[in-house]
Amino acid sequence: MNKKTKALVLSVCMSTLLLAACSNGSGAEKGSTTDPDSNEAGTTTIHTVTSEYSSAKYPKGDDITNNVWIKRYKEKFNIDVKTDWVSDEYDTKLNLAIASNDLPDVFRVNPSQLRQLIEADMVMDLSEVFDQHASDRLKGYMEADADSYESGKKDGKLYGIPQMHWGLIEQPDFIWIRNDWKEELGLQDPKSVEDIKNIALKFMEKHGGYGIAVDQSLDYLNLLAIAWNAHPDMWMEDNSGQLVYGSVQPEMKNALAEWSEWYKQGIIDPEFAIKDFNAMNADIVAGKVGMQPYYQWWGYNPGVDTVSNLGKDAIFYPYIIPTVDGKEAKQSIFFANNNYIVMKKGFKSPEQVIQILNDYAYIVDEGNGKESKETLSALLDNDIAHVVGAFRVLNPNSDYEQFEAVSAALESKDTSGLTTSGMWQKYNNSVEFMENATSGAVGDYLQQGAPKNAYSLAKKVLDSENYTKTALWGVTPEILSSYGTTLDDILTEGFTKIIMGSESIDYFDVIVQNWRAAGGDDATRAVNEAYGK
Repeated sequence: MNKKTKALVLSVCMSTLLLAACSNGSGAEKGSTTDPDSNEAGTTTIHTVTSEYSSAKYPKGDDITNNVWIKRYKEKFNIDVKTDWVSDEYDTKLNLAIASNDLPDVFRVNPSQLRQLIEADMVMDLSEVFDQHASDRLKGYMEADADSYESGKKDGKLYGIPQMHWGLIEQPDFIWIRNDWKEELGLQDPKSVEDIKNIALKFMEKHGGYGIAVDQSLDYLNLLAIAWNAHPDMWMEDNSGQLVYGSVQPEMKNALAEWSEWYKQGIIDPEFAIKDFNAMNADIVAGKVGMQPYYQWWGYNPGVDTVSNLGKDAIFYPYIIPTVDGKEAKQSIFFANNNYIVMKKGFKSPEQVIQILNDYAYIVDEGNGKESKETLSALLDNDIAHVVGAFRVLNPNSDYEQFEAVSAALESKDTSGLTTSGMWQKYNNSVEFMENATSGAVGDYLQQGAPKNAYSLAKKVLDSENYTKTALWGVTPEILSSYGTTLDDILTEGFTKIIMGSESIDYFDVIVQNWRAAGGDDATRAVNEAYGK
């Protein structure tokens, strides 16, 4: 089965001694368990806060504040983690907590909040405790992405432990095309922008609806901009060596000119300007459209609902976005670490937090073969691995290594190279979809197991270095953060007017001037100064 639903509470019934024995010798055991704030029973209490995570599916009686991870901390380490609040508007609520100096012991922050807390002297210097108590594996994550590690420091001191990311293999984007419609019409894989347009028109002629699903944010339509060598949202070096913002460069104007033509032809959803992310995906699930520019995780959402509603033949496959002249477009790669773990100044048990971080890394990367299948299933399946909030650091090489192992195992049928629980999950789910077309397994199948899968294309992009990395490789300069979404809102509103035809393509130059006057010029100077340009 791709999603195990049995015995999810088994692991929490295991004794502390058994768990300790299972993980004997692992990095999870490193670090002291002595805590000056512990109670008479030796229990250490740690207060935290977290955001909602709606995708996780808990056993009956559990939730984000009381789940298998929270129970594990108590049973294995005698640490009682208390969640003071949970919010789907996490950053807003945390900003209020920062303003009122009402901080939990441990919490997750974004780069702007990290900078604010450091300057206000409200968070601990974690340099020594991390050096002394972090496992070799956890330190290895930092060595694998030293830029992210350094971004958590100020004046050489570590204040924010970066939570890292699943790896750059996640970042290349694709045009996803409904396969049964494509095969029914005998269409070839897209090799150019003209091919994308023609596939959309063929789908519309045969099945009605419109050609390409996008939403009001323009985030998904913008994924296609690389076809015109435009890189919206990215800071990059121009011919003079200065850093410029990709969204306001001339290449973006070319993309908008084409999209306005597509809108006239009904290729772009005529109602995109009033549709949010969920409404956009609802049209996919309803079978109204057969193409969508999207990230590598299409199979998880809307893939699961699409297959459930329309059947396995309605699956979409990813294709590398081509350029207007028939080449493979150069992808945009962004700085991947956006979150840091911080501890409020005066917190007396930082080593206990590092111990929990060690344990997460141990479970994810070393647990296979050392922990029972039931334990790993309870901790990692059903998106439970994502509910730990501030108590995890990811392996920045995880998904790349995982994909290589899973694809090799699927090809050879030799599973001896599957060394982590994540690898086994991706492998088993891929087999599950191939054999039984289980809709819940389609995410892993399309990401790693399908003949046409997202990671095989992404690996090709990374291995060939056919990408452009943002010049903003680290913490965003404060002045840029201070504008919030104001500058990008100007662009989104103006670009929408051009696409819908209420303004001509020449209006692009007006939009750029408005953006510059509203703070774009100041932001550009700040970015150049921050990066020594």
